[in-house]
Amino acid sequence: MPSRKVVAILKTHGCRDLTASLDKASISKYPVATGGLGDVYSGKLLNATPVAIKTIRTYYDGSGVVQLYHKRAAREIYTWSQCKHANVVELLGLAVFRDSLAMISRLEENSNMPSFLSKHPSTDRCEMSTYICAGLAYLHDNGITHGDLKGANILIASDGRPMLMDFGNATFIGADLHFTETTTGLKSSPRWTAPEILEGKSKHSIAGDVYSLGMTILEAHTSIIPFPDHSHISLIMHVVVRKNTPTRPQNIIPSGRVYCDQLWAMLMKCWSYDPEHRPNAKEVWEAASICYLMQPLTPEKLNEINGDHEVGAV
Repeated sequence: MPSRKVVAILKTHGCRDLTASLDKASISKYPVATGGLGDVYSGKLLNATPVAIKTIRTYYDGSGVVQLYHKRAAREIYTWSQCKHANVVELLGLAVFRDSLAMISRLEENSNMPSFLSKHPSTDRCEMSTYICAGLAYLHDNGITHGDLKGANILIASDGRPMLMDFGNATFIGADLHFTETTTGLKSSPRWTAPEILEGKSKHSIAGDVYSLGMTILEAHTSIIPFPDHSHISLIMHVVVRKNTPTRPQNIIPSGRVYCDQLWAMLMKCWSYDPEHRPNAKEVWEAASICYLMQPLTPEKLNEINGDHEVGAV
């Protein structure tokens, strides 16, 4: 399906066409990042607003026929366009850029969560977690599943506010765009993905998002990816077959501290093997908020808690 036809259809669903508003001279020659669907360029609108331009990558199938992810991208754009929340990256519009379909959002000075935390280790991890929960709760309240929640898909705004991004696996209940289904598979991130999805028993779901939320909160606190000692292959055995969960990082979330015990108990609920036993995002948000109000968690505070323990993971 041609890019301009996709743009025309999405315009009828309220998406803004920013093709003529791009300042072409300001756009980077090469991609500044890559995403699940394509490449990201930096640039500006004609009104000088800095923007990120996420293009849709072309791929080739076995017969050599050029295919485009336009149908899947259209769903991502439509889903994203419905989101208006402080903790969700705002879609400004879409465009045809270098003959490709592109999604336009505001360009932030900071990068994603892992990169930001490495540069700003004193960031309060509990506070950050509450904002991530708030963003996901908003999506779920509006019938949207994210499908690929992890630190790399959380953009940090200039004021330090985390915002959920990358809706390549997202689904929006009730969307009617009149596109036929694409045959291309959806990608996911195994370390953050619920066991029922890894096993192929379930598609991306609200319960699956909550499992990923627990992993993302753990990642935010430790600055380490989930299950760092496992390869993707051994991870399947570890999580799906043996039903294991992450080991509690005692130097980060120590036992015997009321707020830490409450936080860990909630994370364990997020990782319940049975998706029906997992809490919803609002419940995780409430638990994270209580922990933050009781004891903001920063590396400096951890040093006070642990005495002479080193906070090696932050």
